[in-house]
Amino acid sequence: MRKFIIGRWGLTAGALLLMTGLAGCGGKQEVAETAPQGMTVEVEIHPVHRCSRLSPAILVTDVPRGTSYFDVRLVEMEPVERLLGGGTWSNDGSGKIAEGGLTKLYSGPCPPAGEERRYSYVISAMPFGGGQPLSVRTAEILVEGE
Repeated sequence: MRKFIIGRWGLTAGALLLMTGLAGCGGKQEVAETAPQGMTVEVEIHPVHRCSRLSPAILVTDVPRGTSYFDVRLVEMEPVERLLGGGTWSNDGSGKIAEGGLTKLYSGPCPPAGEERRYSYVISAMPFGGGQPLSVRTAEILVEGE
């Protein structure tokens, strides 16, 4: 089993704010606390997911308020960027996207024998009715062809 923790990408939450106030001749500096880091994603890739229409289980945590569903896409990053399908999954509050849940022409990572390729799962937290994503994260994986 290979687990991949997502790097942060897209709409990032949190910034370090520096507030300065001057009183008389002395200065005062305060550093505000940072906001929560936002949505994270974990993808579990097993051998059965390679060169298969069976998508891996995905766990999304710290889901933004108002998320109605997740839009998930698998992109092959090299030699050229290519969409390998994906799907949508209703947000039931658990943050779990079931194994096999991606059905829109999904095709799992399948590099040629002896070559390594980078793939990226792009997960968007979508509001009811669509529109702009509330948050977007990616999970990049490196897969070696057999």
